[in-house]
Order: sequence, then structure tokens, then C-alpha cells
Amino acid sequence: MRPSSLYVILIGTLIYTPISGLAQQGNMQGMDHGMNHGMDMPMNHAEKMPPASALKPAQGASVKIVSPKPGQVLKGDEIPLQFRMVKGNIGSHVHAYVDGQLMGMFETEKGTLTGIKPGRHTLELRVVTADHKTELNATDRVRFVVQ
Repeated sequence: MRPSSLYVILIGTLIYTPISGLAQQGNMQGMDHGMNHGMDMPMNHAEKMPPASALKPAQGASVKIVSPKPGQVLKGDEIPLQFRMVKGNIGSHVHAYVDGQLMGMFETEKGTLTGIKPGRHTLELRVVTADHKTELNATDRVRFVVQ
């Protein structure tokens, strides 16, 4: 995150995606940060995935990636994402990491990851609490290829 980036604070919740980066990338799709706290939001910035040792107990939360499938070959830089999530006691949404970089956050179980370059990639989803910081030990991972 760059210190010069503009950040948005909505009703006490820090949405830590630099607005300038989203606007420049054209990734405003799915940004509905109204009172319902919708956040199906693709991102293209260098937020790194916290280590697995930082994960907190799942407390009943779980996530399972439905698409992309393991080893699936996809064309283009838009990757359709589908998953099943159980929020458990404290889960709110998922963070989507591609090769260890945060690429989106999703409340609904369908979305699109954008800006994915050609090559082999690893997608990891992590159930996260409403504070956007606490990631739970409720994860799933899949490897896929973009041509």
C-alpha cells in the first residue's frame, strides 16, 4: 500500500483497497459499498497474503472452491470464481489471493478475478471476519493455468 493512496472509511469499516488503483485499473465492477456492505470487489494491488501461522480458529467457518477446477486451463485475464462458504460464528466474506497477492474480496459465492496474467497460478480463498484483518483457518486452494 502506498502512503499517497486514497482510502475509504465507511461506517467505521476500513476498506483498504486504494481507490486510485481501482480507478486506474478499471476494476470498479462489483463495488457496492452501501449500507448492505456488499463487497464483491476485484483488486489489483500488492497486498500480500498473511502467513498461515496468522490464521485464527475457524469457529465453524469453511470455504470450498468450485471454480476454477484443479488444473483447469482458462483463456483471458478474467477468471470466473465460484465457491461455497459457511461463515460460522464470526466469518463475513472471503479474501481471494492469486500467487500470494490479494486480488479480491467476495461476500457472494460468485465473482470474477481480473488482471490475471498468462501462466500457472495458485488461487487461495480465506474466510475473513468483518474487520478485514482477521483471517480464519478456513481456506481452500486450487492451481489453474491462464493462456
